[in-house]
Amino acid sequence: MSKLRIIRRYNAYYQGWCLAFGEHRANYDEHREVNWLIGEERMGLILAPGLRKRLARALLRRQDEVPELVLTETSLSVGEWDYHFSERHDLDHLRLFREFMNGGEELHMFLSSHFCYPPKTRILTFARRKPLAIMYKEMQPLSLISG
Repeated sequence: MSKLRIIRRYNAYYQGWCLAFGEHRANYDEHREVNWLIGEERMGLILAPGLRKRLARALLRRQDEVPELVLTETSLSVGEWDYHFSERHDLDHLRLFREFMNGGEELHMFLSSHFCYPPKTRILTFARRKPLAIMYKEMQPLSLISG
């Protein structure tokens, strides 16, 4: 059975500005297309540049319709963009991500960064706390469908 949730989305007031992701555990490998970060009350995705550009465009741009993020046991989709995971490492993290996303608390999505990753790396962050209002403006929400 599919579960529907609303995620509040935020965009920085100025391009390039973002909060630090904070303390987390990760198994970062620059050769992976997707790296998973797990922090307290937040999870993040570091995506390879081409993937990041397509997904961020689908998730963070202003749109007439509310975008939908669809999570299944093996994939993540937004609009026409669809990414299937096959490696055990990714499937395990996708399961944790789905559990986090299906938790009862309100969810917020925004870009963050962290000093220990290459310059200009952005982390697609999903958090239980909203980001600082002085840095981020709220956008139209995002629908999450988890099956």
